[in-house]
This record gives sequence, C-alpha cells and structure tokens, in this order.
Amino acid sequence: MSGFRVTGRFVLFSLIGFFLAVFIANGIFITLALESFPGEQEKKSYVQGLAYNDTLEARAEQEALGWTAELTALELEGEKAAIELTFKSASGAPISTLAVDGLLARPVDADHDRAVDFEPTGSGRYLAEVDGVAAGVWRLEATAKGQTGERFFLEKRLTIK
Repeated sequence: MSGFRVTGRFVLFSLIGFFLAVFIANGIFITLALESFPGEQEKKSYVQGLAYNDTLEARAEQEALGWTAELTALELEGEKAAIELTFKSASGAPISTLAVDGLLARPVDADHDRAVDFEPTGSGRYLAEVDGVAAGVWRLEATAKGQTGERFFLEKRLTIK
C-alpha cells in the first residue's frame, strides 16, 4: 500500500501556503485601494461640519432670494467645453448683473479640476469656455454674486458626451 499519507509536515506546509496566499491577496487589494482612492472628497470636512449652521443659514438666504439657475447649454468640441447658465429672479425676470465663477471638477480625479469664469451674454445668460475637458462625468460648482452682496450657489452633476 503506497497511497498518499497525510503527515504533520504536509499539514504544516498546507496551512502555511494557504495563509501565505491569503496575505498576498490582501496585500494586493490593500495596495490597489490605497493607490486608487484620492482621500477626502471635501477638504477639511471636519471644520466644515463644525460650521454647518452657517451653511444652513446661507441656504436659507439663497431660498429667500427666489433665484433660479438652469444649465441651458453644454457642448463639447474637441477638448473645449462650452457651458451656459441662465439665472432668473423670483418673478422670472433674467438677472444680468451677476459675477459668476466656479469649478468644473472631475469626481474621480482632482488633477482634472478646472476653474471656470462665466461671462455675461445678455438676458440672464452666462457663458464659460473651458479647455482640457474630456467626455465623462463632471461636477459643476458655480457661485453667482449680486451687486449688493447676494450669493447664489449651484452644484450640478454633468455628463459630457
């Protein structure tokens, strides 16, 4: 009878091999996770949390204004995106006296974030042209400031095709 025998040495090496394979797989996945996640989405999120009442107050002031903002055009030609926003007052009249700027952010990679300056084109419309934009998902954060200190914040998720 020359069959296979399970010895103490075989069991020891089997256990060591099994756990070695588990540790190697865990090490690979930990490395991939650490290299692919950029960290916090919002910088200084703890400090922002402490000032959350200020954020709620700003939102209430924005709602009291009654302004609306709408993304009215989004075009991509090559690597240049044209983004148009339209602002209206509570009565529906266009607001053409705002200073509008913002950020076009790539959710997966902060290295692709682009500053955006909107220029008024009349009838409450504001146009921005941004270079270095690829097709995909983006987040537009725009801040409009009125002549008497009013502030309006818009955050919109965009899919650029």
